[in-house]
Amino acid sequence: MDTHCKSEINWARVMAKKLNTRAIAARICWQIIDKGRSLEAEINAYVDDRDPSPKDKAFVQELVYGVCRWYGELDEVASHFIKSPIRRKDRVVHFVLLVGLYQLRYLTTADHAALSETVQACKQLNKIWAKNLINGCLRAYQRTPTEIEDAARSSHPDWIINALTKAWPNHHLAIIYANNQRAPMCIRVNRLRCSRDQYLKNLEAADIEASIDPNSEDGILLASPVNVENLPRFVEGYCSVQDTAAQQAAQILDVKSQQSILDACAAPGGKTAHILERVENDAHVDAVEISAQRNEQLKATLSRLALKANVYAADASVSPSWKLPSMGYDRILIDAPCSGLGVIRRHPDIKHHRTLQDVRKLIEIQRKILQNLWPLLKPGGLMLYMTCSVLPDENDHQLDWFIKNHEDVIVRSIDHPNALQQKFGIQTLPGVHPMDGFYYGLLEKSI
Repeated sequence: MDTHCKSEINWARVMAKKLNTRAIAARICWQIIDKGRSLEAEINAYVDDRDPSPKDKAFVQELVYGVCRWYGELDEVASHFIKSPIRRKDRVVHFVLLVGLYQLRYLTTADHAALSETVQACKQLNKIWAKNLINGCLRAYQRTPTEIEDAARSSHPDWIINALTKAWPNHHLAIIYANNQRAPMCIRVNRLRCSRDQYLKNLEAADIEASIDPNSEDGILLASPVNVENLPRFVEGYCSVQDTAAQQAAQILDVKSQQSILDACAAPGGKTAHILERVENDAHVDAVEISAQRNEQLKATLSRLALKANVYAADASVSPSWKLPSMGYDRILIDAPCSGLGVIRRHPDIKHHRTLQDVRKLIEIQRKILQNLWPLLKPGGLMLYMTCSVLPDENDHQLDWFIKNHEDVIVRSIDHPNALQQKFGIQTLPGVHPMDGFYYGLLEKSI
């Protein structure tokens, strides 16, 4: 899934129609689920082109994330009231209905407002004929909600449910449940700017409730999400938004000042920045990312935090096209491209875009990256292989394959505050651990 592809919607033209938030959300969901567009790209395009009020932006995000998160359940509920499928050219109407059902099932929006504004969305989307249909379906749902409670589903594709059940028979239900919940907002304090305790005081002064993250040396947990522009001195680089699990990487890799460090697949730059913060911006860091567009995000992240790294647009799965340190790297971080099944709670569109065939292709790419970067590591150096997946085929099985094909590999133990020990690495699981689902395997090259 390309989470950074451009939006197909010309929002400047769409917004000239003065669509309400329900119509906007329905269009975005239609693009994401039916047309395979990126949730992040569609939301960003809407915000960039329309510059909505904070209230409207938050509500559109709530509706879009909610429909994407609970699509399986909402679709099942809708089937009880729509007797024949909506024509393909009118599919946006189906998403208007799902937006309405999501409000009635999950939000505290007044029912009369949810109904009237959702029905009005049909007219705004030039689907006037659908007003009676949507009104009738939503009112029928109001009359008989208890009769369809059994329609609640896991809202996961069958292949994901099967994969999770096979991989984690004792934990799959907890993972699925957690995937359908809102993820907490975690921030990482930039230790070059201030201490964590001091930043907590800054948050308190800004009337933002927060607490120390017990599973991270630099992390803070917010009681409720806020816009990043409301975080004290965010623009000045005092903190970054990063989940607890992702914050473990720099610590596990045990980076030191003046080392040569490679961060492969580095965008959008959170882990690159954390590495540099931990070594006081005193290391030779090469950050490699295949996507030129995502490299711009990486550069912007480093610029905001006033950190220095060599940024290269290059493919880590082929021979290096960037300048290498003469003696090789002391540390290599591979945050490998993966299925992303450990971060579904943050990116619910993964459920609609990812396929089993994608996983098989990604496994081959992961192996190529491991093979290609291992020769760049110094003897005695450390390589951290990590993914945001919970599938063993992308994780421990990959290291099993790699170790069998390399005699100079030493598996290092990992000190982690909260994870499941695997044969070669460790795994965190959403719903089991207080963080996203990540895998980490630490390898040392023998001398």
